[in-house]
Amino acid sequence: MKRFLLLFTFCLLVLAQTQAQTISKVNFDAIKKAIAAPKSKLYFPNLLKRYHANDPSLTDEEYKHLYYGWTLQPGYSPYKGNDKADALNEMLLFERFPEIVTTGKKILATDPFNMDVIYLIHMAYGELNNQVESRKWLVKFDGLMQAIKASGNGRAPETAVVLAAPRDEYMFLTVVGLRQDGPVQTVNNKYHVVKLKSPNKLNLTEVYFNIEKPLTKKK
Repeated sequence: MKRFLLLFTFCLLVLAQTQAQTISKVNFDAIKKAIAAPKSKLYFPNLLKRYHANDPSLTDEEYKHLYYGWTLQPGYSPYKGNDKADALNEMLLFERFPEIVTTGKKILATDPFNMDVIYLIHMAYGELNNQVESRKWLVKFDGLMQAIKASGNGRAPETAVVLAAPRDEYMFLTVVGLRQDGPVQTVNNKYHVVKLKSPNKLNLTEVYFNIEKPLTKKK
């Protein structure tokens, strides 16, 4: 009987691990539980309010729950196009920095984790010689990027870099000093594999990005 109970317990543990949704180093089950509890310090509505206010005290753990917690929200739309976002590049070309700030903030009101827009606002404030605001937006950008970098090393499917939106691939590669070489390949309807220009400082020939969350949302 004792042997049976031990075997039964072991099977339950295996089943729990199989059902648990952990991608690379991101435990989505734990994140979902933490951000849904009103009394949790990681309660998503409270974190999002601080995030929108550019709270400088947000921690790496809180940025992780914000970035990946976004994939669990009703408004999560990683493939949503935005004409205003496209217009930002034209504004940058013609150095219309005040417009970049005002338009960028409007975009982020509904698409709060658009890292391209966040970085452009940081740059625009810098060009306007408002270093205080520029620094705030850079801190926000760095917080999100640190969450992404901590998710995996990208060297194999099992340790893929986990993204909430495929658009973040280019920004990630730029930040870590890598350059894409050729078209992106989709593997197993789960990964993007990006070939890299060599040589590079990380001695990598390719990087794996896990895009399960955005692909699931796209279906």
